[in-house]
Amino acid sequence: MSAERGGSIYATYIKDQLSDQNSRKDSIEKRGIAVITTSGTLASLLFGLAAVLTGVQHYHLPAAAESWLFAAMIAFVVGAIGGIATNLPLFYIGVRPSELQGAVKNRWRDSVEDAEQRVAATQVKVLGRAKMLNTIKGFVLLGAISAEVAAVIFLSVAIGIVLHG
Repeated sequence: MSAERGGSIYATYIKDQLSDQNSRKDSIEKRGIAVITTSGTLASLLFGLAAVLTGVQHYHLPAAAESWLFAAMIAFVVGAIGGIATNLPLFYIGVRPSELQGAVKNRWRDSVEDAEQRVAATQVKVLGRAKMLNTIKGFVLLGAISAEVAAVIFLSVAIGIVLHG
């Protein structure tokens, strides 16, 4: 039977989990930027369509289409705001340099097991906070994408009314 303990296995697992959360954060933020970009592009097309239609002499936008266009504009704005919100620098936690200095000064001669346990406990604390904040950002991203999908639907209905109205 081996005298080894599971500490190194747990330490590696915790480190991997923390790395996964950092990757998840980056992924959510990149997708948030994509929502901002597509919302901006589609909103620009919406306003371009409105400019073309209102610039035509004697053209009157059907009243039914106006409310759908307005709803699309609001939904694009909500989607863009959600995309921006996914990139807010929330209060992620990390280890302060003073804490590391204290460890170097006061704990340098700790046993391997004690050091692994202290590091793992700190990483679990950081992981818990990262996971919670990433979940919040994920829900914000889901809302932003949902708003963008709604905006595309509203815009499609408006265009359908204009074309067939």
